[in-house]
Amino acid sequence: MPIFSNPDFLINLPTLCAVTAFITVISGALMLFAWLQNRSEPALALWGLGYLIGTVGGACLVRSSSDVPTWSICAGNALLCCAYGTMWAGARSFEGRRPRLSLVVAGAAIWIAACQFPSFYQSNDARVALACVIFASYSLLCAREMWFPRDCELMSRWPTLALAVIHAGFLLARIHYVGAFQTLSSAHPVQSVGLFVLAFETLFAAFCQAFLRMSMAKERAELAQRRAALTDSLTDIANRRAFFDLGSPLLNRTLADRRAAALLLFDLDRFKEVNDTAGHHAGDAVLKAFTRLVAETIQPGDLFARLGGEEFACLLIDAPMAEALRLAERVRSKFEALRFAGLQADTTVSVGVAMAGDNGRDLPALLAIADRALYRAKAEGRNRVAPAPLVLVERNGEGGRQPFGMSGAAAMTAPLAG
Repeated sequence: MPIFSNPDFLINLPTLCAVTAFITVISGALMLFAWLQNRSEPALALWGLGYLIGTVGGACLVRSSSDVPTWSICAGNALLCCAYGTMWAGARSFEGRRPRLSLVVAGAAIWIAACQFPSFYQSNDARVALACVIFASYSLLCAREMWFPRDCELMSRWPTLALAVIHAGFLLARIHYVGAFQTLSSAHPVQSVGLFVLAFETLFAAFCQAFLRMSMAKERAELAQRRAALTDSLTDIANRRAFFDLGSPLLNRTLADRRAAALLLFDLDRFKEVNDTAGHHAGDAVLKAFTRLVAETIQPGDLFARLGGEEFACLLIDAPMAEALRLAERVRSKFEALRFAGLQADTTVSVGVAMAGDNGRDLPALLAIADRALYRAKAEGRNRVAPAPLVLVERNGEGGRQPFGMSGAAAMTAPLAG
C-alpha cells in the first residue's frame, strides 16, 4: 500500500505549519544568539530577524478555515516579503556589500500595492502567484550574492547557494498547486505526494538554511583566525610562519617542474636609528612604504613576507638570477629615492640574492645562502645588492656568462651599489 494512502502516515497541513513555525523560531533565535557571540558578523542578526519576521507572517496566514480575514492575508504576505528581503540583506552583508533598504522592502511594497486592486485581491491564484514570485526572487538574489563571494574558501557556501536556488524552484512550483493548498485544513490531511513534498520542503529549507548560514559564519571566523596567524599585523603581508608554511611547498613544486626560483632577502639599513631619532610611528611608515614598493614590483605568484623587525624575504618563481638581480636593484634604487617627513637621513636597503639549486633545494637552506649574501652586502657598505657567491649571471647584450666571486663584482651593466 502506498505510504500516502495509509491512514497511519497521513499528515495534515496545520501540523506541518506548526512544526515549521517551531523550527523557524528556534533557528532564528539561534542565529541571533550566534550574532551576540560574534558582533563582527551582522549578517547573523539579519538572518535571525528575517526568520522571526517570517514566523509572524506565517502565523497570520494559518487558519483552520478558508475564511481568512482580509487584513491577515495582506499583513501575512507583506511580512513574509519583508522576511525574505531581510534575509537577502543578510546575504549581501555577509559578502561585504551594503544592503539597500529600498530593495529590502520593495517586495512588501509591491504586494501591498497589488492588494489595493479588488480584482487582484479576490483572485486566490493571483495572490499566491505574486507572493511566490516575490519570495523566489529574493531567494535567487541570495544565491547571486553568494555566487560572488568575499571568501572563496568557505565550503558551506556551495550547498547554501544550491539550496537557495532549489528553494526558489519549489516556491514557483507552489503556483501549480494553489487550488489544492486552498482546500486543505485539519480535516483534509495531505495525501498527494506533490503537496507533501512542497509542504515538507519549507520545513527542510528553514532548518538547513539556518544550519548552513551559521556554518558559513563559523568558517569565516576560523578563516580570519588562520589569516591572522599567518599575517603580519603592521604590513598585512605574510609573516615568518606563513613564509615557511607556504614557501616550502611552493619551492618544492617549482624545482620539481624544473623551473627557476630565487630568494631575495632584504634588510633596511640603520633602521634602529630611524626609530630612535624619529619615533616608532616613523619606523612603521617606512616599513609600510617598503612593503608597498616591493608588492608593486613582484609578480602575483611570488611570495613576499616580513620575517621580523626590518627583515623581509621574497621568493621569486620563474626568475633566473639575472632577473632576480634586476628586480632587487629596482627595489633598492626606488626605496633610496623615497623621502619621509621627519627623517633627515636617506632610507636604504641591503639585499642578498640566492638561486635555488643543489645547495639550496629547501627553503631554510636557501634562506641561509641568501643571508650570507646579505651579510656581505652589509659588510661592503650597505645600500647594495649582493648575489650569493659562485653563481653564473648572463651579461646584458652578451652571449657569455660571468661568475660572481666572493668579492661581489657585478656582472650586470647597471651598477648594483648605491
